[in-house]
Amino acid sequence: MYDQMQPPSFKDKVKKILPFSLIPIILIILYLFLSGKNARQVLNPFQKSGVTTGGNNSVIRGEVMSPLTGVFYMGEDAASWIDSRPIGVMVNNHISARPQAGLGDADIIYEIVAEGGITRFLSFFHSKFPQKAGPIRSTREYYLVIVKELADAAIMHIGWSPQALQAIESWPVRSLGRAGLNCDQVLDDPKDEACWRDMKRVSSDVAWEHTAFGNVQYLNQVGKDLGWGGTSDIRLWEFKEDSAASPTKCAEIGCEDLIQIDFWYKGDYTGMFKYDMGTNTYRRYTGFDENDQPKPTIDLNTGEQVRVKNLIIQFVPEQPIAGDDKNRLTYELEGSGQALIMIDGRVIDATWTKAGRDERTVFYDTNGEEIAFNRGNFWISIVSDANMDQVVY
Repeated sequence: MYDQMQPPSFKDKVKKILPFSLIPIILIILYLFLSGKNARQVLNPFQKSGVTTGGNNSVIRGEVMSPLTGVFYMGEDAASWIDSRPIGVMVNNHISARPQAGLGDADIIYEIVAEGGITRFLSFFHSKFPQKAGPIRSTREYYLVIVKELADAAIMHIGWSPQALQAIESWPVRSLGRAGLNCDQVLDDPKDEACWRDMKRVSSDVAWEHTAFGNVQYLNQVGKDLGWGGTSDIRLWEFKEDSAASPTKCAEIGCEDLIQIDFWYKGDYTGMFKYDMGTNTYRRYTGFDENDQPKPTIDLNTGEQVRVKNLIIQFVPEQPIAGDDKNRLTYELEGSGQALIMIDGRVIDATWTKAGRDERTVFYDTNGEEIAFNRGNFWISIVSDANMDQVVY
């Protein structure tokens, strides 16, 4: 550094060197002056240009934008995730698996039918790593297509379909479910375990497949121990600031009407949302109570109803897998199709496109302009395009 350099002892050399030694100081002063004019310095670990930033130097400067939600964090608050990949967790949505843990901390949740009209959640964690997430279930190949588009994320699952196993081994996929973890320990206080079976659930005679949970912070560390540390490029979505519907506008467009998604049929796996004008969020419901009223989706960790800033309903082709012995399905997530975007109490007719397996799905309005989302979390319900009329709002 220049303030640590000893000046030459000869006066004629001092005269020659001194003007040049002032140049870095002048440049630093100029940089500080210019950067001070910006209200917000965005240090994005995943740039659209493909340049990846992060590391210790980035953490200590300014604010960092979450690449999944667009939310800004102070550098020290982003230190735990700025150099990490997103962690996907396959979360069980069977009626016996509720309430689930960790949904309120997920940056993005994808909901797709896994079998028999029963949906399953692929929950991605990046800006928050909850100590308990689950119950954890098996994965399917089409969920892994989503994993590949999010910075080649890691995924925690217990079990897999034959098609998913082939994809894990050949694409490949960063599968924590194939990392040799012992998730069958029945524990009441898991402490430092990455995954375990919940003692309360096991003792209540809930089926075994509804009892496994994971600590996402430790799962992230398992990934790093496997050499999966660091980040990778991700195609960012566009973000904007909140613009909640006014009471007058809300009454005009019926923004507080229930949004109902019957993936296959109305029942225990119907997903519903209701707009909350006060928080400009959508409250999540799953199934119905004995009075046929929507049941709030509760996060086991907090006891609070799950809310999201952005709701996407994406319509895709659904078809059975030829020759599959258990009549499994597949969803075509590459290509293009129709979608509905719910933000700020509004419903936007939209289209989606995904150019390839590893490419990000991008959403556009009917004018061909890319949708700008609110900064915050997402729920994406992927529905068969043959069941568009089963989405009511």
